[in-house]
Amino acid sequence: MMNNLIQKSILLIKTRTAKDLYWVFSGNILLIILTFFTTILIANKLTKAENGILLALLTLANLLSDLGEAGLGSSLSNFIPGLIIDRDYHEAKRYVSTAFLLELIIGIIIVIGIFLFAHSLSSTLFANTPVNNVMITAGMTFILILFGFSTFALSAYKLFAQVSVINIFYSLVRLALVVMVMLFAKLTLFSALMIYTLAFSLGWMYSLVFLKSHLSLYVGTGIHVRKLVGFSRFLALQKMFISLYSRLDLLMLVPLSGAVEAGVYGIASRFSLVYPLAISSLGQVLAPKFAEFGKGKDALAFFKKVSVVVGILLISQFLFVIFAQPLIVFLLPKYADSIPVFQGLIIAMIGFIISTPFVSFIIYTLRKPHITTISAFFQLIIIFFANLYFIPKFGRYAPAIGIGLGNIAMCVITISASIYYLRKEI
Repeated sequence: MMNNLIQKSILLIKTRTAKDLYWVFSGNILLIILTFFTTILIANKLTKAENGILLALLTLANLLSDLGEAGLGSSLSNFIPGLIIDRDYHEAKRYVSTAFLLELIIGIIIVIGIFLFAHSLSSTLFANTPVNNVMITAGMTFILILFGFSTFALSAYKLFAQVSVINIFYSLVRLALVVMVMLFAKLTLFSALMIYTLAFSLGWMYSLVFLKSHLSLYVGTGIHVRKLVGFSRFLALQKMFISLYSRLDLLMLVPLSGAVEAGVYGIASRFSLVYPLAISSLGQVLAPKFAEFGKGKDALAFFKKVSVVVGILLISQFLFVIFAQPLIVFLLPKYADSIPVFQGLIIAMIGFIISTPFVSFIIYTLRKPHITTISAFFQLIIIFFANLYFIPKFGRYAPAIGIGLGNIAMCVITISASIYYLRKEI
């Protein structure tokens, strides 16, 4: 029996999916390391309040860029793999070009909206930070939309090595710029925002080296638009709900509890990003693979393989909880008060990790994206009202409660739906 288990493990390690995971995970491990160093350098130079405003503005940029993605980039994984199998490369290019044009238009609309409401955003959400900081965030948002599209499009082609290289490149550029500013000038909130914007811009331009061969001068017809929008409409709603509930923490902490509390929580949140990045990597690899299966029962064998990865991630959580204190005290002694917040966030992500393969299975194999949209909607409601109730009472500790409850809801809904539709097939 042991020999049989070893044989299966060896076969699993040699699969194409496993190799894709190696690329994405190894790239994201290096990305996490570079992000840690960048976060540590900036946090040690800015005050807690300034760091809270910085992280809140970055949260706004990520939120709006996710909304700008509108499910179009991620929906490419539903169309591209099949077209590549059929060797219809020209049609694949037209889908990519059509999605890119749509996202470009959405990005311009979002930037105009930020400019129009910059003063209101500054006074309402960001403790009256200078309006220029909000304007810079608008530019960063636009670049993030383009940058995110490149990674989604390359992932649809299963070019995961290239995605890893792009992420590492922009992270290295960002870290290098932070070091240069610290050596030759003073690192401020304004200069930190400029560094992020410039790093994302250079990262997107570098991504075009890999993406340009998959773009076409001939944009798709109305049929392409209808197919993309038709499939992505639920993904867009899901993305909107996920983007909102995953960013509510910092955006609600500043007005409800203050910039200092947001700064402390923001550091804990940054350290806990290891799991969202790992899950994002896993999701990028799973999406095109699950799209290859015609029926739910065909994906069961693959599902068992993925469960091994999920198990490893769950075990690693306990290690992070145990070593959180020495890690944060050593790297950021000024933020030792963020240790219990970090531990709470790690525990809150258990449901998120467990549900990851079920989400990809429901969207790309069962073709039931409305299920994950419903799940994301319930998460948004749970997290919003939990934050509204608990943040005034518990400050920096409150968001972990809402995140944990929301992730449990997602886990229950996605697992239940997967079992229900599988039984219908059988």
